[in-house]
Amino acid sequence: MMRPVALAILVLLAGVQMAQAGPWLREQGKGFLAGSGNVTQAKDTSGSIYLEYGLRDNITIGADLFYGIDRTLQQSGSGILFARFPLSAADATHKWAWHLGIGARSQNTVIAPAVEAGLSWGRGIKVGERYGWAVVDSSINVPGSTLETRIKLDGTIGLGFNDHLKGMMQVFLTHQEGALFSKVAPSLLIQPGKGKYTIQIGAEIPTNGDGDTELKIGLWRDF
Repeated sequence: MMRPVALAILVLLAGVQMAQAGPWLREQGKGFLAGSGNVTQAKDTSGSIYLEYGLRDNITIGADLFYGIDRTLQQSGSGILFARFPLSAADATHKWAWHLGIGARSQNTVIAPAVEAGLSWGRGIKVGERYGWAVVDSSINVPGSTLETRIKLDGTIGLGFNDHLKGMMQVFLTHQEGALFSKVAPSLLIQPGKGKYTIQIGAEIPTNGDGDTELKIGLWRDF
């Protein structure tokens, strides 16, 4: 009985990790949309949609949605509407921002309201002649009902190889139900044409806790 529940939790944790968070706010009237799907060899599947929109230059609003179902038909879901605010100057080298969100989480037939708060740091980096970025995101998600508080700390390093290809490595740490889950997630980001779209091809590999390696395919778009 515990393995199906653990798998469902892991599917939930995996699906929400790649929300493109960070301390950079969107310009007013500009937005970003990302969709992705994950699957394991045992056919655990999940999907997520992430949206950001610059309401004002100092307020970014968005939505972070997820649904997953594992090989035993255990289901998990999450939906958060959030607002992000800057804590640093627009031209600062080290960017800081915080966010506050409300929404709901689900586990099979249990649906509970949830609140979330988080802090993000990021900066641009240079390795040789290549430019990239580094980000650390933290959040706490507190649901009602019998679902457990979730604490996350995620790190991302990305580096551009050329105008159309980037590499990204992420580390995901999640504490829930008294246990620590961790994953590493390498990805390639491919920008064909004029770069309005980005194709993500990657994997999420558990390093602590149960679960299987997942193949991840995603599509990002700026608008």
